[in-house]
Amino acid sequence: MKKLKAISLIEVLITVAILAGGIVFVFRGFMTSLSATSLSQNIMLASYLAEDKLWQIEEMQKQKTLTENSGLETINLQSGQFNIGYEISQVGTGGLKKMDISVSWPRDRGNSYSVNFPTYLYPES
Repeated sequence: MKKLKAISLIEVLITVAILAGGIVFVFRGFMTSLSATSLSQNIMLASYLAEDKLWQIEEMQKQKTLTENSGLETINLQSGQFNIGYEISQVGTGGLKKMDISVSWPRDRGNSYSVNFPTYLYPES
């Protein structure tokens, strides 16, 4: 007598469940990777915006046109809206000033993310 070898329904269901689990695992990893890439891009843009604001303030200090010790500016880019704030405070008596630059942007679900860049301004001689 010849024995028929066939795949049972239970074997097919188990195989489909294992494949579906694997696909879900790969998809979640892909989505996490996209989210991390987006955050990294925004942090890099925030760094460039903070550097640009620092150079603007340094130039105003050199030209002696820096009148305010704090400020807030909103910049709209393709990737979103960025808020840049800065605050300058005197450190000691030698003319050294501390400047805190903060760049923030909105994220999903109403949350926001910000990056702070503390630095110092050396007085012109």
